[in-house]
Amino acid sequence: MVKRIKILCFLFVLGCGVSAQNLISYVTVNHDEAYIGQPIQMTVSVYTSTWFTSGVDVGNIQIEGALTVYFRSLSNRKTISGKDYAGVDFIYNVFPTQEGTLTIQPLSIDVESPAPGGYKGIKHTIHTKPKTITVKPVPLGYNPNNWLVSGNLTINEHWSTDTKNVKVGDVLQRTITRSAAGTTGEFIPAVIWDSIPGVSIYPKRPGVNTNKTKTSISSSRTDAANYLFEKEGEVVLPRIEFVFWNYNNRQFYKKVIDSLRIEVAPNPDLKMLAGIKKQLEAENSAIPEEDKPFLIFGLTIKRFIELLLLGLLTLYVLYKLLPWGIKKIKHHKAMYRASEGYAFKQLERVLVQSDSFKILYALKVWLIKLNPEIPNMGTFISVYGSDVLKNNFLALEQQALGKGSATFNSNTFKSELKQARARYLKKEHLNSTTSKSEWLNPISDTRKY
Repeated sequence: MVKRIKILCFLFVLGCGVSAQNLISYVTVNHDEAYIGQPIQMTVSVYTSTWFTSGVDVGNIQIEGALTVYFRSLSNRKTISGKDYAGVDFIYNVFPTQEGTLTIQPLSIDVESPAPGGYKGIKHTIHTKPKTITVKPVPLGYNPNNWLVSGNLTINEHWSTDTKNVKVGDVLQRTITRSAAGTTGEFIPAVIWDSIPGVSIYPKRPGVNTNKTKTSISSSRTDAANYLFEKEGEVVLPRIEFVFWNYNNRQFYKKVIDSLRIEVAPNPDLKMLAGIKKQLEAENSAIPEEDKPFLIFGLTIKRFIELLLLGLLTLYVLYKLLPWGIKKIKHHKAMYRASEGYAFKQLERVLVQSDSFKILYALKVWLIKLNPEIPNMGTFISVYGSDVLKNNFLALEQQALGKGSATFNSNTFKSELKQARARYLKKEHLNSTTSKSEWLNPISDTRKY
């Protein structure tokens, strides 16, 4: 017995030693709020109290409402609550694309790490907690179409030909290249080409480039346009302003390309102008459209799948409920057709006709539904009916036998019979101790007399 207790104590201590292994994972960001396009450094940290027997892979992190760029991973050691931990930090840049609340969803990370004192890796799945970031809109007074967040911005302008020797019909290509630090090419806005009297402008497809190293990211965008000068005289090209917000010192800056005055000389050969214009228009229309998201019936893939799943779920529910519903409806219909109320409605329809035999048969069917213990209509009328109803019923019977001279009035008979029926139902309802399902008209929610 003592030996058994010692073994159990040993196993308990061993179990406590194994469970002493700790795995930690968390996400940190360097900003809790940011502007659209502002880079947020996100670090995904994974640590163990022993070591990792295989590489840690956090997978491809996708964040709705943001663009995520992976930079690098760093091996690290930390002391947490007095314990030494070994781990890896994965560094990303997150660029918000829309205002509101940006949520970094919990991540599931698969790792292999041995227990304390062991050497064989044990598979574990650890989870991070969600993280939220407030994304601020473009400040009032700034054009959202000309908004840029960057650590620095440089601008270079180039003309294909000397702007001092321009005549009517000349085509000059203007190229503006912007290089921005700390952002991707997708966030550099397009150049806004102002309309100029006497000049037709034909934009070309822009060139976008992003450069990333292990520690930094930068990008450039090249916008170009062909200027066709159609009238002689002085032409003033307005200045172009580029605004950016520097996230390092949190200040706004403005970069400007100054206005340019061009003296357009006359050209005696104006016939070629129409041909050049057509050629430029053809080149402009041949420029392929910017990449657009793949759509199915005008819906994004995510929205299409959501609606498809909802439709399939609806069909499945209908498939399961439809037989039950049909069975329920048939049951209610059968109960209604077996009820006294249905028999009385059939009687009311027959009363409109002048066929006394059909009326007598309908009365018999109704009376059986009402109470099979009542022997005949005469008995029912003597208890619940009036003299008017009694006389009308006698006239009906005589009419069916072809005897007597009394006239049967169907309207009066119907009215008096309704009153007699109401008296009977009221009396039976007051004296009844049966459940609702045993009532004469069981599918009716209210008992009308």
